[in-house]
Amino acid sequence: MNTQRRLLTIAPVVAAFAFFLGSAQAQTAYPNKTVKLVVGFPAGSATDTAARILAEQIRPFMGQQLVVENRSGAASGIATESVANAPGDGYTLLFSSSSATVNAAAGDNPQSRAYKSLVPVGLVASTPNILVVHPALGVKSVRDFIALAKSKPDSISFASSGPGSSPHMSAELFASKTGVKLQHIPYKGSSAAMNDVLSGLVPVMFSPASSVLPHIKSGKLIALATTGNRRTSLLDVPTLEESGLPGFNVSLWFGLLAPKGTPATVVSKLASSLEQALDTPEAHAQLAKQNMEVIKASPSEFGLFIQSEIDRWSSLLKANSIVIH
Repeated sequence: MNTQRRLLTIAPVVAAFAFFLGSAQAQTAYPNKTVKLVVGFPAGSATDTAARILAEQIRPFMGQQLVVENRSGAASGIATESVANAPGDGYTLLFSSSSATVNAAAGDNPQSRAYKSLVPVGLVASTPNILVVHPALGVKSVRDFIALAKSKPDSISFASSGPGSSPHMSAELFASKTGVKLQHIPYKGSSAAMNDVLSGLVPVMFSPASSVLPHIKSGKLIALATTGNRRTSLLDVPTLEESGLPGFNVSLWFGLLAPKGTPATVVSKLASSLEQALDTPEAHAQLAKQNMEVIKASPSEFGLFIQSEIDRWSSLLKANSIVIH
């Protein structure tokens, strides 16, 4: 068989192999289908709002759609466990908030083990909580509120979106620093909590700014202070540090995590897409409308940040015998 005939004979085999190899590479390219973003709080919550903004902004850089799935309960514990048990292929991700680190700080439990098994991808944004009161409470400043609470120990209640949530922990830190005693009334999500705060049934709440700003502007609630380390541009109220509580700095933060076993190449793709999305003016603008600020961190930096948050809340829980489960 001459060289020309041999080439003609093997050409179809080479072509078939090349097609097979190309198909295999296409099948393994990430992502090649829709990615699910699991949120541990109900639709309309601050965490859900941030997740939907990210899902929209990251799409051009991922090359695939991200859909948000709400699995609320146990201060995001249910969502955390579901993602921890998902395949490590990058198609099921957790859009986590600071509440998950409180769960992880609460001791050895399924939610703690689940969260610690996840792989950090990166931080997304943060927003402070706002200390708000119903007008009927009759206070106009943090000083007034502390004085009233000390005169009526255990008689003033505060609402939260669940045990271990950022609003809950903001109130516990406030109580620890001021010596006041408040009654915690947990709800299944911020919307349910806010309904009772607006009615005056529960007169106090540390609420994410995005959830409470319209009610402050309408006069239905009075804002006393922000929990962040500086004043918010959308609301002219002092920080709690300015109000006499040195070192008070609590923000509700959001970050992206993947199941354990997710390939490094997939984590790298996610982290790169996240960084590109957060660098866009549109992402900054959309988050700013919700009084959220972009914060970025590499996977390793995010991992260190998570551990620092777990250590922080563990100390508060132990020092004050706070039980969240």
